[in-house]
Amino acid sequence: MKTTASSDIIIKLTAVIALAMKNGVHVLVLRGTIAKRLSCCLLVILIVLGGSPPAADSYYFRGYYCPTVLMSPMRADVVYTPVGMGIVTSKAGFRIHPVTGRGDFHSGVDLAANLNDRVYALLDGMVTRVGWRGALGVAVEIYHPYPNVRTICGHLNAFSVMPGQWVQRGRVIGYAGSTGRSTGVHVHYTVIRNDTEQYIEPLAFIRQVPKYVAVLNSAITKEAIAMNMRKAKEAKISSKEVDSKTEDLPLSTGETKPPPAE
Repeated sequence: MKTTASSDIIIKLTAVIALAMKNGVHVLVLRGTIAKRLSCCLLVILIVLGGSPPAADSYYFRGYYCPTVLMSPMRADVVYTPVGMGIVTSKAGFRIHPVTGRGDFHSGVDLAANLNDRVYALLDGMVTRVGWRGALGVAVEIYHPYPNVRTICGHLNAFSVMPGQWVQRGRVIGYAGSTGRSTGVHVHYTVIRNDTEQYIEPLAFIRQVPKYVAVLNSAITKEAIAMNMRKAKEAKISSKEVDSKTEDLPLSTGETKPPPAE
């Protein structure tokens, strides 16, 4: 249901939302809030009472990326972007770069954020690299032994983890910023297969995260994690270079510019 809420119906809407939340149904407020700007409050309310959940994993609405289920990164059964409900400002793939004006390959998805918004790890993993990464600015890279991928959050204002540190899903790994080649505060999110070095479409990966979390404690998954960690250590994954031909990940062995103070 989509509606523009005004003050004469806000009491009814509040009652509906309270009932929905009590029954575990998720309500996404996309623009405005209940407490402020009631006349321009735009809501998308999904109510499932004794019925089946929607078949779609997520929806796009005027630039918003809206997972069907969206609550907290600490829940095991939710879909969550690194910055919460992400407003997609640029998808992965070939595009015209907003700064250079040239066509190039965008290795990840850009999610809008406010300065110093918390950035979360979506899966358990080992931090493999932090610091300045050329046009990507301050970035945090994490290796997730299951499903054997590396994720990179870029353009951060500061990071809160160090290389070699093991982080769990929901851990704050940094804070949103506009470092590097950036037109404004946002988080660039890249996903790379560790075995083939191929890029994975980030939004497709995000939708699969609850499925990965659901099997993390199984014996087969634990065995796969142990095997992948052994291979990663043998390959010295923490010293790997990411494709330097990609504009958003221009790594240079001569890069010396330090990240901003935390």
